[in-house]
Amino acid sequence: MKLRSSLCLLSVVTFTLRADTTRTDAFSPAVMFKPRRAPGRRSFSDTMRLEEMARRDLLLSGGILWTSSQAHAAQIEPLADLPMIRLKLPKAALGREYVALRLRVNGQGPYDFMVDSGLTTELITPHLQQSLGIATGKNKLQGLASGGSTQSNDLVKLTDVSLCCGKFSGDKEIELPSLTAVITDFPQEHIDPGHDPVEGMLGMEALSLFDVDFDFPAGRIRFWKSGTAAGAVGNKLVEIPAVVINETGLLGIRLSAPEANQPVLGFLDCGATFSAVNWSAAKLLGLPDKGASDYKTGPAIDAIGIDGRPFRLPTIKKELTFVGDVQQDSTTGRPIGFDKPPSSWKPWEKVDLAVGDLPVFPSLLGDGTRPYMGPAALIGLDVLSQRRVILEAGRPGTRKRRVFVSGSS
Repeated sequence: MKLRSSLCLLSVVTFTLRADTTRTDAFSPAVMFKPRRAPGRRSFSDTMRLEEMARRDLLLSGGILWTSSQAHAAQIEPLADLPMIRLKLPKAALGREYVALRLRVNGQGPYDFMVDSGLTTELITPHLQQSLGIATGKNKLQGLASGGSTQSNDLVKLTDVSLCCGKFSGDKEIELPSLTAVITDFPQEHIDPGHDPVEGMLGMEALSLFDVDFDFPAGRIRFWKSGTAAGAVGNKLVEIPAVVINETGLLGIRLSAPEANQPVLGFLDCGATFSAVNWSAAKLLGLPDKGASDYKTGPAIDAIGIDGRPFRLPTIKKELTFVGDVQQDSTTGRPIGFDKPPSSWKPWEKVDLAVGDLPVFPSLLGDGTRPYMGPAALIGLDVLSQRRVILEAGRPGTRKRRVFVSGSS
């Protein structure tokens, strides 16, 4: 019997401050916003100098080599060590549970917030905005809902925000700087009766201030001072080269498969319950051609495209891995391959990988003027939650990043 997911949790609406480039789709596991430059606010490109698209550096060049820095002994303790909340999914949902933590806002709370590395900025619900009396200004984001209708969302500044309800260095809650938040409802707000409501989402604007440690086996989420996690974990985890993809601030790695010859760009999205690739990536990863009978036995996902029309995503069991830096010919300097993972690394366990040309890929991975039409993947919680994962999310002045992952489950 063919199984179908009756609930598509990958519902995404992408917003931009320029109405002519606004795109939407109903695929991503959270709501992803792509704000461009707003009055009085620096964009990611201002701070990271993202004039060139980092995906090309990641996949085609050897330009992301770097030397691991040694953290000082005094800096190897996490700034915050918090319980990891997992939001239960409906029975029909595909993938693994969302990640959440607790925050205080305006000195009140604590409130449950989802953690989403596929989200550029923060979100809060209208309920929280009204409860705290947060005033709205003139800044708004214009976007298209999944059915094609236009919607407008207020932008607000969140102040007096702190990580709470855990262990802290110095026994003091970690205060965050002023954050930009979009006021909107989202599907995960009431998804888990044990954590209802979820009052917001914490995106890359906040996460990029730290090295973020998702210790799924231990049920903890830790925040390290930026650049210190590598010294703290030593050789316990496998280092994966990563890069900031574009001005969204999202992180990408070279995703591959044991039988693949060419990797694809995969962005890390802990706001996604499951993983997906487009058809171009499927071919490079050794998956069957579109329409093959192999896709008829697994769960199928019903999603909504940018035009508001529904479409179906097949899934297929797939084992995924990564490759490292580019290998270059010593004479010509041309790329000849990629570094293999170390012997301590075992591929991630097989997942039900969704396959389809989703609007989120050209929209999210584009450069703001042209859509990205190459092979692409979204690496969700079905993969990420198998092991401990540390994102070197904050490294000002460069696009280069590292991700650290346990070598085996």
